Amino acid sequence: MAAASFFATSCKKDEPEVKDYSGIDDDLIKKYLADHNISTAKKQTSGLYFLPVQTNASAVQVKAGTTVSVIYTGHLLDAAGTVFDASSQHNNVPLSFTVGSGQIIAGFDEGVALMHIGDKAELLIPSALAYGNRAVGNIPANSVLRFEVEVVDNAVVEDNLIKKYLTDNNITTAQKQASGLYYQPVLANPSGTPAATGKTVSVLYTGHLLDATGTVFDASSQHNNVPIQFVIGSGQVILGFDAGIALMRKGEKAQLIIPSALAYGVRGVPPTIPSNSVLRFEVELVDVQ
Repeated sequence: MAAASFFATSCKKDEPEVKDYSGIDDDLIKKYLADHNISTAKKQTSGLYFLPVQTNASAVQVKAGTTVSVIYTGHLLDAAGTVFDASSQHNNVPLSFTVGSGQIIAGFDEGVALMHIGDKAELLIPSALAYGNRAVGNIPANSVLRFEVEVVDNAVVEDNLIKKYLTDNNITTAQKQASGLYYQPVLANPSGTPAATGKTVSVLYTGHLLDATGTVFDASSQHNNVPIQFVIGSGQVILGFDAGIALMRKGEKAQLIIPSALAYGVRGVPPTIPSNSVLRFEVELVDVQ
């Protein structure tokens, strides 16, 4: 089930009144806590139970209106602790959402709002704060949900993903820029005309996701090998692509590994580029004018 699957969905006003499961859910949560000898879970007035696992009180507190990034594992509260979704199923790309905006199920939103960046916690969410009487994917109706969550600094997570890619592929020549962009020279041409702000450049490229298969989401080869043209520094392309090409000379080839903040960020480009995607481009600068 996709990471975005527990984003909130609205109920229709004409839906029939449903059974109140709050007492049943609370009993199930209390039994889970007792069976696992957990005494540190804090019940909120909403019915959510919040269990601190690792607290980083000196870090930035999550607040309503801010965008947070979370690594998570979601379980049913059944005997097997069935996992219905997890960041590990999505290349460990964090889930990002704006706190208090209604983008995510209410219990998850409320629980994350109690945390700091770097905190880990467990959230036990009664069905009324999850999906209520609706079945969603492999989550049955009226399910209590349990989440293991960590609020992360997305820039650090992505930098670690890039470093792992470089290590796994024995790449030692990539140069990290102050922006977080990684630039790997492939073919140098010291006598070529340098790309510079205000110059019009022509570039052949292949764009990959930084996933296990290196999924190609776009390429010059898909457009009759016609180079893309843009003016350096004009904002016509994503920041990381612009900054990477600006490091090159005519005739050079390179690989650019671009963190999501310099690409499409939280919004992504559905359906081809998911939210918070690190992108990898193989590029050739064929002309500078």
